Amino acid sequence: MSRCRAIGVFGGTFDPVHFGHLRAATEVKEKLGLDDFRLLPAGNPPHRRGTHADGVHRLAMLRLAVADHPDLAVDDREVRRRGASYMVDTLSEMREEAGDCPLLLMVGQDAANQLDKWHRWQDLFTLAHIVIMTRPKASHDYSPTLAAQIDRRRVKQFERLYEQPAGRVAYLEVTQLAISSTEIRRHIAAGRSPRFLLPDRILGYIGYHRLYTGG
Repeated sequence: MSRCRAIGVFGGTFDPVHFGHLRAATEVKEKLGLDDFRLLPAGNPPHRRGTHADGVHRLAMLRLAVADHPDLAVDDREVRRRGASYMVDTLSEMREEAGDCPLLLMVGQDAANQLDKWHRWQDLFTLAHIVIMTRPKASHDYSPTLAAQIDRRRVKQFERLYEQPAGRVAYLEVTQLAISSTEIRRHIAAGRSPRFLLPDRILGYIGYHRLYTGG
């Protein structure tokens, strides 16, 4: 199969987006040589206890964060979709659009450890390659069934992800930035500044819309 335009998908709640997300996205895009790289804010993720900011706000913040970086795109389909947001549905839509071109889904190690709890998780491998973003000291904690799937699909050369549309797993180490959306929300709720943890324009948006204040 000749290499066609592969699509990278970096999903998350981005509640709010911060420099850890943006740095990881940049590194993954560059290391994988992707021209089409999409940040995908979750709409209504059923495997989490809801989100703190409405999808419209999380989408707006993400667009602000990448406004000066045209190599990073924002895909709003999950925020626009009504009802629960399942990654398998999103990848099914993307697969129809991409034809036989490779789809690469980026997941962090913590999310990968829980992959077999996702809706129709085994179908994910028929729709996309899985790229597991690892950090120093991150540990694997797979169920035996999931471990078997990952082991038999794992490739060490990223080039092999472009040989077929889906079905393989690769590990990619990214720089660890000790930043979390949870801690940012706690800072804001406590009246402390999260400056330098996220872009200034996002901090301004949060302040203007009084997000995460707990009030």
